[in-house]
Amino acid sequence: MLIGVLALVSTLFIIRGSTSNVPSIYDFTKRQTSGNTTCDTDQSKPPGDLTACGNSTLFFIWRPKARFIAPEGWMNDPQGLYQRDDGSFHAGYQCNPQHYQWGNISQCSAFSDDLTYWRDANGWQDSKTLYPSQIYDIRGVFDGSIIKKGWQGYPTTIYTSVFPAPLGATSNPAEQQGAETQSIAYTKDGGASWIKLKFGWGNNPVIWEWPVQNMSGFRDPYAFESPVLAKMLKGVTKATGDYFLTISGGVRLEADSSAGPRLYLYRQTRPNEVRHWTYLGPLVSPSANVAFSEWSGNWGTNFETAGVTRLNEKGEAYDDGSDARALDIVAMGTEQGRGGSHENHWPLWAAATYHNDGSGVSTTLDAVGVVDWGRVYASIFFPVSGKRSVLVGWIYVCALPSVVACGS
Repeated sequence: MLIGVLALVSTLFIIRGSTSNVPSIYDFTKRQTSGNTTCDTDQSKPPGDLTACGNSTLFFIWRPKARFIAPEGWMNDPQGLYQRDDGSFHAGYQCNPQHYQWGNISQCSAFSDDLTYWRDANGWQDSKTLYPSQIYDIRGVFDGSIIKKGWQGYPTTIYTSVFPAPLGATSNPAEQQGAETQSIAYTKDGGASWIKLKFGWGNNPVIWEWPVQNMSGFRDPYAFESPVLAKMLKGVTKATGDYFLTISGGVRLEADSSAGPRLYLYRQTRPNEVRHWTYLGPLVSPSANVAFSEWSGNWGTNFETAGVTRLNEKGEAYDDGSDARALDIVAMGTEQGRGGSHENHWPLWAAATYHNDGSGVSTTLDAVGVVDWGRVYASIFFPVSGKRSVLVGWIYVCALPSVVACGS
């Protein structure tokens, strides 16, 4: 898995007397000690005086390679995943640098040439690339996905912009329209920084109205191309853009006993226009708190972190339905579906058959399974060269009882 373990350990330093010579938290120089002042990181022998090593020295020596781990602080869902023009990869992830608790959620980023060895965007000291800065996203920058040739032809992310208000499937009072909206930012430097569209009518947020009432969530927009859906909907709606978009959410049970999690489908209203989207209806709409089978997890009460792709035996399929061996796949996270706690959400996948229902799309789920029976969540697809579709997830890691922090 790409987005991986973040083990958190809290250390308390008690400093008496003058603090004028105390190094900055980001001071990468060696600390002076009364004994040996050489930082020896030779792994072939027992370590010497590790107090001579600067902050994060040992972290970079033993930083995991097969899994990406943030340089510091809280991390969770992968977001903004795409392959850059030079073949390298940009991976964003939700983060709260310098804090081990969830909050002030931003997008931090890293780059890789092979999905194994990673380098932090803009250095390990501050790898934030998209963060709360406007009234509509001042509470947080939640998950987003990429349109490779988006605003003015630049790679563009559509992300959930969060305003300070009741939030979540179980919030009391209930979440209201405007707490979660969808906004646009684009990059001119391959993901090292992102530029938000201006605030106001015709700009950010680009999707703010709820498609239905009494929603339990409205986040994690996932942009994708689908020749199957495009062919199916030809002449059915006025929307003609190349990209479709799902937004994860649901309808609260206390408002409607037949409600449950929902995956809402949109389409670009016009080609090459990322600011205008047309709602087509719910793509997936099961009943709450039920399972497809005893081996397929549980739908819970609210969807999040959903993604859509089409696969055959060779990888990503980009046909219009002519490939009889290809499967349309939807993946989603299900809130409250696995014991009620956030840690026990289900990461599910489903093989889907789409139907033209006269005004939009309905879906029959032919098979449903669990992406990972361990601790992976928020799994998301993104296309890469060679007609491949890569699935990336976030791995929960809880420290041992002797360690004081439990994080991502």
